[in-house]
Amino acid sequence: MSQLKVNSIVPVGGLPSGSNGGIIQVKQTVKKDVFSTSISGNTNSGDTGLNVSITPSSNSNKILISAQVVLSMSDQDTMGLNLFNGSSLITDAQGDADGNRGRAAVVGLSESSGGMSQVLSFNYLHSPSSTSEQTYGIRIIYFSGSSLTMYMNRVQSDDNASFRPRGASFITAMEVTV
Repeated sequence: MSQLKVNSIVPVGGLPSGSNGGIIQVKQTVKKDVFSTSISGNTNSGDTGLNVSITPSSNSNKILISAQVVLSMSDQDTMGLNLFNGSSLITDAQGDADGNRGRAAVVGLSESSGGMSQVLSFNYLHSPSSTSEQTYGIRIIYFSGSSLTMYMNRVQSDDNASFRPRGASFITAMEVTV
């Protein structure tokens, strides 16, 4: 069997003005198991296990990160997601700093019902300027002063009932040529 392997295919007439190449590789992690953590308010969680690694082929290329996360918490409060590259928070993926307000890539409100969860998602185009492996990870945060428990891929009340569903969370990294 023959194979044709190329980095990209460009039309004979070239790319249209103002366009950039395309997606040349895709990596994805699907997290189906549950995760829970007790965290303090306005503090990012530790490693959630929702990480993806990709090695850019050119330091001028960008990485498009897409994430979808199923979350719930032990109390009604505002929660969010932050994007990390290794151990570094990507602050450019967050909202603007303003006074005492918390910051995240995306935020949502958890209901106090033990059977409710939220699906938070975002897309972010990162410029690592590197050809070294990049590991992107999702961390969860909530915006209050006390500690509480946050859950991924499950609702707070996790008894064995059909109305207590489990979800799956995803993170996808796509290398985009420029």
